Amino acid sequence: MMVDLTIDRIGANGDGIAENAGKIYFVPYTAPGDKIRATEQEQHGRGYIAKLDELLVAGPDRAHPSCHHFGTCGGCSLQHLMPAYTATWKRQRIVDCLSLAGINDIEVGSTVNSDPQSRRRVEFIASKRKKGVMIGFHLRRSHQIFDVGKCPLINGKLMDLVNPLRAMLPRVMARNSTAKIAATQTDNGPDVLITADYDIGLYEREALAFFARKNGLSRISWQHQGGDLPEVITACQPSHVRIGDISVALSPGGFLQATEAGELALVNRAIAALHGATHIVDLFAGCGSFTFPLVHRAKVHAVEADKSLITALQSAANKNMLPVTSEERDLFRRPLRAAELAAFDGLLFDPPRAGAKAQAEEIAKSDIPTVVAVSCNPISFARDVGILLAGGYDLISVLPVDQFLWSPHIEMVAVLERPKTA
Repeated sequence: MMVDLTIDRIGANGDGIAENAGKIYFVPYTAPGDKIRATEQEQHGRGYIAKLDELLVAGPDRAHPSCHHFGTCGGCSLQHLMPAYTATWKRQRIVDCLSLAGINDIEVGSTVNSDPQSRRRVEFIASKRKKGVMIGFHLRRSHQIFDVGKCPLINGKLMDLVNPLRAMLPRVMARNSTAKIAATQTDNGPDVLITADYDIGLYEREALAFFARKNGLSRISWQHQGGDLPEVITACQPSHVRIGDISVALSPGGFLQATEAGELALVNRAIAALHGATHIVDLFAGCGSFTFPLVHRAKVHAVEADKSLITALQSAANKNMLPVTSEERDLFRRPLRAAELAAFDGLLFDPPRAGAKAQAEEIAKSDIPTVVAVSCNPISFARDVGILLAGGYDLISVLPVDQFLWSPHIEMVAVLERPKTA
């Protein structure tokens, strides 16, 4: 059924929302104020997905997309919106999630944006078919793969690997198979991890090693799907990243903040908030994105579940004779208890998207004066902050940081303090 709609607002997933004849419609690639003609499709929750057929009148916040793949590739959903609108909308998402958790009247700063071509890590999908290998991203709401050409989002050196990979992978991949290709820009060239559900032999390993040397990779690794440890095929150069003034070894596929500018914005807020602390605990520390900037001002204890990450972090600290201690620990199953937290006068935690409910409950019982909470999910962020507020903390400020340009995702960093007693 075809309907004429006026888009009222943008929903949490980036779709335009309109109401007509008592129905709610979710229409991808539309902007507030757009007058459109659309086709009603399947029901989705309490509303209906609709396909944009014709833009009748453009709304004031509509922009020309930066990529000619926009609307086909599922990697971006907000390129059609003015940057100023997107920044405001992302900030408002945080405000709304806090409000739903009963947290209001909080200082939420303006969104810190990242530039195009600033993403230094990416995961491509590769699919081998009869005519060759496709490399790209999934189509929107589909398992089909879009064969990417150019991308204005990703670091140019990573994009330069796509065509060489497309030429090399037919010699490595099994027919009708798929693989994930995680590429990260390091100080010594791209680090590539290929994950698939089959094993490779000597011929394939030689092809991968030759590819790495020819294309200036720091390292290429292979991982059998299912969580097996990656096998390093060849390491041409150390896969190091610089965090502040410290060079840290990155494990294959290891987590790294998506953009340097975004990382710097988060770090600067953490440094300012924890100024004066003498012993800081860094929870979900990763490869040390916060540990190393903070250690020039205080002793830091880093806690991380990934053994390879925490080993590399401690090794870099030892090499530079920094006052860092570390602990391999699953904070979801074994959060640091309030009694253990008594040793610290500053705390930072940066969990995955699911948040850190169990750990937040222990922090709420502690007496740590200042807590910095970093998150990439406004919903779990609001829940965890709510736990800390219930434990007596005050929420001082929240800063949105957009490391995920043209997507609905947003990162944020909050400062919480225990009220000072008289």
